[in-house]
This record gives sequence, C-alpha cells and structure tokens, in this order.
Amino acid sequence: MRTFDGFFDILGELDWLAIIVATLVVGVVLAMIFYGPLFGRKWAAGNGVEYSMKFNPKTDIPGFIVMFIFQIGVAYLGAYDDIEHSLVTALVVGILLIAPVLYARVLWAKGSRVGFFIDTAFYFFAIAIGGYVQGLMA
Repeated sequence: MRTFDGFFDILGELDWLAIIVATLVVGVVLAMIFYGPLFGRKWAAGNGVEYSMKFNPKTDIPGFIVMFIFQIGVAYLGAYDDIEHSLVTALVVGILLIAPVLYARVLWAKGSRVGFFIDTAFYFFAIAIGGYVQGLMA
C-alpha cells in the first residue's frame, strides 16, 4: 500500500513520455471513437447537449488536461504490460470507485442513466488501455 510519504518521489519516477502517449491514445483516439460514432449521439441526447464532432477549445482542451491528470493517476496505481492486470485495475477503480460517484449524478442531479453507462464504460477502458499502453512503454 502506497502512502503519502514517498508521493512526490514516485511522481518524479513516473514515465512521463508513456503518460503523454497514453493521454493521446485515450484522450484523443478512444474518446473520439467512444463519444463520436460509437455512442456520441446517445450520450449527447441523454445529457441534453448538442452532438458535435467539431473541435471546441473551451471543452476539448480542458478535457485533454483532465485526461492527462487522470493518466498520471493511472501511472501512480501501476502501469502493467499485461492486459489481465490492466483489466483488474480498471475493474476496481473504474467500476468500484468511479461508477458509484458517477451514479450519484443520476440520483441527485437528475443525470442521464444512458450517460452514466457510457461514461462508466469509457473510464473503464481509459484505465485499462491507458495502463496497458504505459506498461508496454515501460
């Protein structure tokens, strides 16, 4: 179990190139597929926003920064060069930790169940693929 004692030492030892590559793979490629042709229209309709594949700097640049920070967290948890460990990490973090927080939006902020399932699946794959890409580069 990691503690805060060596937190900054560990951050300094992370493979930053692998984090950047994982951010590009997940934040650009996976997100464009997931929120584009795969589920984009359903996600937009469920969240009451207009569907668009055009680059929007007001949302896309902050989204990319958030995905970079997210991939730092994935790297901190451990980057694995085998898909089994990446999937287990994605299951624990994505389904057991992130999904309940996302579902709170459905319960208390009248969020979309469709959006919840799409976002949960995206974060599951973002963790699994991001961790796997980082592990392959290590």
